[in-house]
Amino acid sequence: MAKVHIGKKIKEVLVESKFSVIEFAEKISRTRDVVYKIFAKENIDTGLLQKISQVLEHDFFSYYSHELPIVKEPGKVGYTKKTDLISSMGEDMKAMKKKLAEWEEKYETLQKLSRLQEEKLGKLEKKGKK
Repeated sequence: MAKVHIGKKIKEVLVESKFSVIEFAEKISRTRDVVYKIFAKENIDTGLLQKISQVLEHDFFSYYSHELPIVKEPGKVGYTKKTDLISSMGEDMKAMKKKLAEWEEKYETLQKLSRLQEEKLGKLEKKGKK
């Protein structure tokens, strides 16, 4: 897993945000000097990181959790990485979309057949009344 320099990530997101360093410092209840120290840190307290994530509306925790093992699959030894799980889910979604499209086609065909049968039944009923 690649090492994350969280301070640099925070600085990048802050530069793209609507806040100045001073405004950001106020929002996280720190001084301007402390904010610059945060930019230099490779690691940061999780409580502070949560507050920063909320203020900047950015999930900084994702930089750490992206490659973490998260799911132990029943009957398997070991864990599945989040990226592998997401990839697998993407493949499953494609297969499900394809299956849904097939079912929609079958449903439309059944609707057409039903309408034809209703028309035939209506014609037969008219003939029977004459």
